Amino acid sequence: MKSTTKALPPPGETEAHPPAPHGAGARPARHRLVRLLASGQSSVVGLVLLIVVTWTVFGTVGSGFLTSFNLYSIGQLAARDAVLGMAQAILVVMARMNLAVGSVGAICVSLLGYMLVDAHVALPLAILVIVVAGVLASLVMGIVELKTGLSSFIVTLAFLSAYGGGALLITRNANYEITSSVLDHLGSGTFLSAAICPLVAVAVVCGVVVWLAYNKTAIGWKMLAVGANERAARASGVNAPRVLLAGYALSGLLCAVAALMESSYELNVNASIGTNWLLPSFIAVVLGGVALAGGDITVAGILLAALFYDSLQSGLTILNVPSYWLDLAEGLVLLAAVVADQMRRNRQRRGRRERRERLAVVGGGASVA
Repeated sequence: MKSTTKALPPPGETEAHPPAPHGAGARPARHRLVRLLASGQSSVVGLVLLIVVTWTVFGTVGSGFLTSFNLYSIGQLAARDAVLGMAQAILVVMARMNLAVGSVGAICVSLLGYMLVDAHVALPLAILVIVVAGVLASLVMGIVELKTGLSSFIVTLAFLSAYGGGALLITRNANYEITSSVLDHLGSGTFLSAAICPLVAVAVVCGVVVWLAYNKTAIGWKMLAVGANERAARASGVNAPRVLLAGYALSGLLCAVAALMESSYELNVNASIGTNWLLPSFIAVVLGGVALAGGDITVAGILLAALFYDSLQSGLTILNVPSYWLDLAEGLVLLAAVVADQMRRNRQRRGRRERRERLAVVGGGASVA
């Protein structure tokens, strides 16, 4: 599940390739390995290996790691973190970032708690309201970015405090005990197995929708184009401001989904929910193989990165590792992911340079002949 812009062909068209030079079929395995490492497949394969190693190690040394109860808890948290990663990736794809994912979630959680507990609003209507609220809250940030010309870092940092503080101020940090049986089944029921939370299915559905958006729709291609080269995208007729607002709206929608997911298993919620969302959202993005420079997205990588991150957290917790070591582990994982992203981009640049040099050599030989 990887989307990327190379020559930026629109959906439905195939990318043209130059004819392969004589003997290209016998290209050394080293070149094939370089292409694999430079592609998003490397992050997916690497994450699968990391998950296997993590589960093997913690399953051996940690009592109870591979029990149904613990695997259920891992899936529960990983599903939420995967959706958060997608919400973050929507803007990272366009060479931007969203530091206010948690604050948008706090607004949605506060509204959900108020409507279900105090106002006794029907659940379907309450869900519709928080989805609209999440979209509108994110659209406001996009409009401010466009009108002021400020970077997304500054704009979303400001709204991180504004939205979070506003939600706490309005609700006075009141606790809402949600008693919806539907939400309880969604967050605490089972799906296919006692070890699988229904939220895992929600995360997979969100992943499929995001993948389809980037691979099968024009707006998805335009988001990738804006992230790869915004000036070139504008020159080719892409309405970059409209595309940017669509990205903010989709990010806000996914934040609302994440808020609903967390509310389904917490049940006792308040406006402080979302304060710990930022780091997992970036870890899922960077470790999942999404380039921070923009222009590509790997949905499968985001899903696997969230699973690895929460598996690591669960394993360390089972081993009774102190909480401050857990915080250190989070920071080191994010740092390693950023370094890996930089190394991957360097490999991509070297691979493109080598291909140009080989084509130049082949072209020069043909002209001499």
